[in-house]
Amino acid sequence: MVQTTDISDFPVMKKRCKTCPFNPDGDEELQGRVISRLFQASQICHHPNLYGKPSTHLCRGARDYQLEIFHRLRVIIEPTDEAWGKAWEEMKVKMDRLSPKQKN
Repeated sequence: MVQTTDISDFPVMKKRCKTCPFNPDGDEELQGRVISRLFQASQICHHPNLYGKPSTHLCRGARDYQLEIFHRLRVIIEPTDEAWGKAWEEMKVKMDRLSPKQKN
């Protein structure tokens, strides 16, 4: 069974953890597993789990990878969190326009 977590309020880490799989000396196997699901979801930072702490942030390395891909696909104008936020807000407006109106 796939575990799901509501990450809508999770901020992205300000910088990569020392153990981030996206660092040059990172765990390539873990990086590959994360990359395989980046178009389906955002990755929660693995670092707190190493120390038995709750997960509260998204992985900076995975987000950087997503930003680069979405920029190359021209989904966002530049590979930044700000461009991602703007594109996300624009997409939500479009989705609201497309969804059928709920009548009370």
